[in-house]
Amino acid sequence: MQTCHTRVVFRCSSLSIFLIIAFLCEPILFAQKIESVYINEFESGKTIYTITNRTYTLDETTYHFLNEVTRDSALTYLKITFYQPDSLNIKIIAPETFLHEITEKKEDWLLFIHGDSKTFEQAVMRGYDIQHLHKINVIVYSWPTKDPNYNGIKNFKNSKKNVLKSLDHFERLLTFIEEFRQSNAAFSNDKKLSLFIHSLGNSYLENLVKESRNNAYQDFIFENVVLNAAAVNQEGHDKWVEGLSFQENIYITSNRRDFNLKGVHIFTKDGKQLGEKVLAPIAQNADYIQFTEAVGFRTPTGTTHTYFIGEVADESHTIKQFYTELFHGKKIDLNDKKRFIKRQDGVGYDIIF
Repeated sequence: MQTCHTRVVFRCSSLSIFLIIAFLCEPILFAQKIESVYINEFESGKTIYTITNRTYTLDETTYHFLNEVTRDSALTYLKITFYQPDSLNIKIIAPETFLHEITEKKEDWLLFIHGDSKTFEQAVMRGYDIQHLHKINVIVYSWPTKDPNYNGIKNFKNSKKNVLKSLDHFERLLTFIEEFRQSNAAFSNDKKLSLFIHSLGNSYLENLVKESRNNAYQDFIFENVVLNAAAVNQEGHDKWVEGLSFQENIYITSNRRDFNLKGVHIFTKDGKQLGEKVLAPIAQNADYIQFTEAVGFRTPTGTTHTYFIGEVADESHTIKQFYTELFHGKKIDLNDKKRFIKRQDGVGYDIIF
């Protein structure tokens, strides 16, 4: 991949500047590295729980999870153990066993739904990164988002189709998590359960509400629901966000100089993205936190879109603390002037780096 040695200060939405950066510095818009951010810090024997709607094959003793939505209505439940950078022990377990094992852990939990352009292994390792940095138990929902036959925008469009193909699976996931909430006595005390949806993963929530499939989820499930760098149209988002009712708090993050999301609205027929730029009307049941001043545009460009782990979170205690509190189900004190500045346009708060 080409490297770009010229430092570009991205102060505006100039299409010409963006195209130069896109084609000279980042030839494949949504490319993701295979390795995780903190892989050298992982301890052998650490496990992570994963639920997937991907089809899979078994080659001798190795499972291969594909970029196809399974035709089976059932989800696949996995316990994955990390041993070394190229060694993951993947074990398929019964839903009842999965539920029993996660219920035995009397701590805070996070359901993580990843965004576009992730293989199964990449999705799992991203869950490991979150679990490691923010000291939170993570359940990864891995859905098909990286077709080897497509790159960039074609892959993005295919992933959007996979969301629509698998809304039934997403409903099953929520039903299972709701059962987990009700069966774990720790949640009746002081432990928390939150939902973190990154980028295109937010399309699941949007379509769930728009197709009136959220009526069954009126009971409380999550302390926090985080719509992070959402790759969904910002126009009209207030209506479907206000249709969510299974949570205590909703937080929506955005960065006006998010490289990936600018690519979506420039190279597709989609409009401004919710995780890029928020305009009124806004959802009355959500808090909005903008990262434009704290993160903005920088290289590598992936940091403009993924700032809950990696370089930004490592350098900024405020940003890391923000996400750690969210993941552990805490309500964010947005009146803390050392961390947040209320925006004059009335759309939420700027986070301080």
